[in-house]
Amino acid sequence: MAFYDRIAKQWHAVTGARGGALKEHVLNSLVLGKILDVAGLSILELGAGNGYFLPLVLRHFSGRVPARVVITDQSPSLLRLARQSFQVPDADYLPLDVRRPFPFDAGAFDLIVANMVLNEVATPGLRRALRECHRTLTEGGRLLATVLHPAFVDSLARRRLLKRSPEGVLTMPGAEGLRLPVVRRTPQGYRWAFEGAGFGYGAEDVHATPEVLRAKPGLREAGNVPLALLIEGQK
Repeated sequence: MAFYDRIAKQWHAVTGARGGALKEHVLNSLVLGKILDVAGLSILELGAGNGYFLPLVLRHFSGRVPARVVITDQSPSLLRLARQSFQVPDADYLPLDVRRPFPFDAGAFDLIVANMVLNEVATPGLRRALRECHRTLTEGGRLLATVLHPAFVDSLARRRLLKRSPEGVLTMPGAEGLRLPVVRRTPQGYRWAFEGAGFGYGAEDVHATPEVLRAKPGLREAGNVPLALLIEGQK
């Protein structure tokens, strides 16, 4: 069973139509700002969760029609919620574990989006996922990814907030008492993984805004560390 299957309904209730506080107030707009257009593009989303993000993108580019949209997640339960709650007309919804070979031809996509999924994948799986992203992108295609910032994960470790699940998965505290999978790695580890897969690499630190801190005051305990990395991989 995929990790999120057992918490899918609760996760959907917590994150809603904007993905939770950090995504709503910061990450959604940052990622949208990196997408210049969608008209005629083939777009793949990895780790889509409840599927809120690509409908947000398509509303932002209203009237601009992609050639193809594929929305994936490892959790069949979350994919069902995505279809029910935020269905994109004519999109394909497919179960996909990013650690496994992707069921797509080489050069199938112009843009791949992966929000807060690669930070849940151990390094061997991350390397395989990035190789598959590189293989399935067109020349000049881009992978846009957001991950929890390693400095923030380190702050959780210092405060002894990381715990192992009964299955041995390292987890961190989430909203409403949920615990979510997380992997510890360095910023350099992300760079090495992207560049090792053949990508040009660019990244920027993402800090909490006052809106995020009002919504999640517990984040103040992390100190002045960035919460996320926004990574752009260029093929």
